[in-house]
Amino acid sequence: MPLTSDQISQNYKKCFDLAVKLIAQSNRTRGYEIDKSNQQLIDLAQSVTGDENIVRLIQDTLFNPPEYEPALRAAIDTVKNELFFDVNKKRFLSLDKHNLDFLIYNNPSETETVVDLRDEDQELKLLNILESKLSQNGFTYLKNRILPQISDWQIGIRRLFHLKNIEIKEQELSKIENKIKLIRRFYPKGNIPVTSNLDGREPLDEKQIINCYKNVYIEIEPRFPPYFLQNNGQRRAALLTRFLIEEILQSNPETILKQKNETFFIRHKLQNIYRLFNYSANRALGNAYPALIPPWLHSRAQENYWEKEENRMHAIRWLVEKRIGITAQCFRKAYIPRKVFAENGLSYMFNKYYNSVSKALKSAYPAMEPWELGSVPLDYWTEENSARAVRWIIDQNNWQPNELAGLVRKKIFTRKTFSEFGLATLFEKKFGKNIFSAVSIAYPGKFHPWQFGNVASDYWDENKNIYHASKWIVRQEGIDEKEIPKAVRSKRINFNIFKKYSIDAALKRLSKGSLERLFEPYFWREHRRCLEEYKLLFKLNGLIRSEKGANFFTNYLLYGFFTPAVQRVSNDYAARYERMFRRIQRRK
Repeated sequence: MPLTSDQISQNYKKCFDLAVKLIAQSNRTRGYEIDKSNQQLIDLAQSVTGDENIVRLIQDTLFNPPEYEPALRAAIDTVKNELFFDVNKKRFLSLDKHNLDFLIYNNPSETETVVDLRDEDQELKLLNILESKLSQNGFTYLKNRILPQISDWQIGIRRLFHLKNIEIKEQELSKIENKIKLIRRFYPKGNIPVTSNLDGREPLDEKQIINCYKNVYIEIEPRFPPYFLQNNGQRRAALLTRFLIEEILQSNPETILKQKNETFFIRHKLQNIYRLFNYSANRALGNAYPALIPPWLHSRAQENYWEKEENRMHAIRWLVEKRIGITAQCFRKAYIPRKVFAENGLSYMFNKYYNSVSKALKSAYPAMEPWELGSVPLDYWTEENSARAVRWIIDQNNWQPNELAGLVRKKIFTRKTFSEFGLATLFEKKFGKNIFSAVSIAYPGKFHPWQFGNVASDYWDENKNIYHASKWIVRQEGIDEKEIPKAVRSKRINFNIFKKYSIDAALKRLSKGSLERLFEPYFWREHRRCLEEYKLLFKLNGLIRSEKGANFFTNYLLYGFFTPAVQRVSNDYAARYERMFRRIQRRK
């Protein structure tokens, strides 16, 4: 059964620790201790765990010390010979301490053999063998580009291709060919830079950093410079990761992450980067591509990561906008299922903090209305929320409230408008498919039902509705209510005026063709006023007669010597009543 990604990751960690332990033990037998935090020890252990046989073991076999230890010891011996020129010393010396023309793999026995073979015949023989074994392009590049830059090219070639003698075995041929292709790809002119003399603690420019990796990748150099990731390690790791994915593999980070190959960085000679990010491919790739690889993608986010609301908001927006490809303006037309959260590594966050798509979206887009983010339950549509939704539709279309009646008559504002904005349920269930009900709840008292088309026939069963409709038409025509009776008599108000409005037929039918019946309250008001004026005139006339009808003898008996004064007052009253009488008559 193939191992899971977690098992492979654990294999690597335990294998690395065992390699460190074995290397330290081998040096204790030489009479000295090595600090396990020593950078050279770490470099050596990383090179050991990057050995092809060890990588295959990590991928295929669950960690078991008795099985892993022999393979690690063999890899340690191989790597020591490659990394350290003089194994007889009591301390290790890396190859970069030696002044070699061409810094490549080496071991003592090979060096002596090569020296013995330094003659023209052997040189020619090696050249002929390479020419016969390699492709024409590969040999031409080797001869014309690489060899001219090596002072002792026979030693250089043998070190470059790991040849123990000039006889090339078939299994070595493909490796040599592939290596030449890589060198040609990375260094078209054959000018291979020496990177073994660099100090990782010193500032390195981007070109130097990339060259270090090229030489390690091609296996020109056995390892990176010491302390390579201790100075600005995350930047250097990002540069190398991007170079590997974009230039060498010509792929993209998400494709690499989907493969869930925990030995990816080891196989591509970047085990030091893998270790730097605590054996997490997600974190290593996220460091190189922070905009593309979030912490949760094909990985488990760090502990307490989801406790921060800003992290949850970022994750939801990433899911919606980048993974699904939905803009905020299109939410109402899109369907976002719950399972999409789980498919993109957000299952834990979704279930713990939201457990509802609309709640999750509302958290990430607080400025948006709930109905923009998906369906809402029917009980959400209270009168206040319903009114806000209608006003929101009108604002979205840049309409003015005064334009609504005209927009309805022109069939611009229809039931389809509600559907376009994801509010069909509101229109059908809350407003009964009636636009006037929707508008009146948003703008109470501003509109009348007849402004929005036909009204229910039972609406006209109440006389007050007929009266209000007639009065509304008069106001639209700019006629003052007080002038209605007079305007009807002078025919300023007639049924031709009513034809401008959609309810003219209904009003004419209900009034049986009589405008007086439509405006009956105004005529009754006028009639009552006339009755009151007649009563007042009658009373004034009686008062005038009473004041003027009293004779002098009767007044004298009543008032004696005061009779002339009383007569003057009585005449004044009579004159006042006459003036009032004339004024009322003039008004009538």
